[in-house]
Amino acid sequence: MRSPFSLAAILLAAVAASQCSSGNDQNATPATPTAPANTPTAVTVSIVGTNGNKSYVPNPVATASGEQIVFKNNDSVVHRIMMDDGSIDFGNISPGSSSSAKSVGAGGNFHCTIHPSMVGSINGAVAPEPTPGSGDGY
Repeated sequence: MRSPFSLAAILLAAVAASQCSSGNDQNATPATPTAPANTPTAVTVSIVGTNGNKSYVPNPVATASGEQIVFKNNDSVVHRIMMDDGSIDFGNISPGSSSSAKSVGAGGNFHCTIHPSMVGSINGAVAPEPTPGSGDGY
């Protein structure tokens, strides 16, 4: 028969052994997740009014390969920005709101479908002039 001290020593040894690390340390601090290296950045374009090619800042918009565009409406009315070729529609953007970020590829010209005189360019040398007769009545 074993003495109570022997049983206590065996139990204490078993508990101590279970606390030893075997490469699966459950108390280790997990690694901090990081954003993937290929997460695209976004260029924000402010909508500042209904003033032709001066309606956006910056205009023309310069983007690097892989960057996306976000439109932030700093005006007091709703705007809907679309690429001139119809390839991208940034949707209705309420005052104080922003569009979702979208990739524009090599760029091109864009306009507000609600206020057609509001024109702009992405990666263009010069922001375009509004087409004659595209006045909005504002």
